[in-house]
Amino acid sequence: MEKLEHMKPSIVEHEELKLVGIPCVSLKEMKSKFENAKESLFTLVKHLPHIINERIHYGIWPVSELQDNPETHVYILCVEVESFKNIPDWLIKITLPKQRCVVVRNKDHSFDDAGEALYSYIESNNIELSSIGLQYRICERYNYDGEGYTRYTLPIVS
Repeated sequence: MEKLEHMKPSIVEHEELKLVGIPCVSLKEMKSKFENAKESLFTLVKHLPHIINERIHYGIWPVSELQDNPETHVYILCVEVESFKNIPDWLIKITLPKQRCVVVRNKDHSFDDAGEALYSYIESNNIELSSIGLQYRICERYNYDGEGYTRYTLPIVS
């Protein structure tokens, strides 16, 4: 429980985000798929135009019932761009709408502990979340030169 007290949830608001990414399909060996996607993004961004910050990656999920199946679960590791112009067709291009989410930074990168802190905060503050109308949602963000790992909730209903 002591860990949770160090993780203070807060609300962040993102303007529209243009992301390009690499998908990791199925939960089997997800750690190695994630590491490969991360290494690939770090290598690729040196050759791509319009990158906003190559040291910040977003992990996003499709909003789909297929996400519940370990074999069809998809995680897309992305970097933000100013424009999709001259981005290769083989990279996934996704535009996320403006949204507000509850987040928690967690230097230990504990998905479960961060989730406990988030959902406790949401419940105690009576915050309503929804994925209605979304094709993709942010699940986490990695700032390799800043705050480290941050876990996200679904967007807050205004």
